[in-house]
Amino acid sequence: MDSSIISKIEKAKQYSEQKDRVNITSFAATFQGNHNQYDVHFENGAWRCECRFFVTKKVCSHTMALQRILDEMLTRQPEPASTS
Repeated sequence: MDSSIISKIEKAKQYSEQKDRVNITSFAATFQGNHNQYDVHFENGAWRCECRFFVTKKVCSHTMALQRILDEMLTRQPEPASTS
């Protein structure tokens, strides 16, 4: 293996341990639930899932699981300015 690829592999290992380098702004995944497979999306700081529960509650086990997995890397919506 040539030395340039070896240095890239080492750099990739280093980057993978520094999750603060990554900021996910949009994301799409297929989530295999207990009963079905669902398309889940994250965009503009908001989750979407095609499962029935999400349609009514705007949150579900699929989005919560992905939130826990990716928490450190997801784009945060800016906090509203305080009026006090």
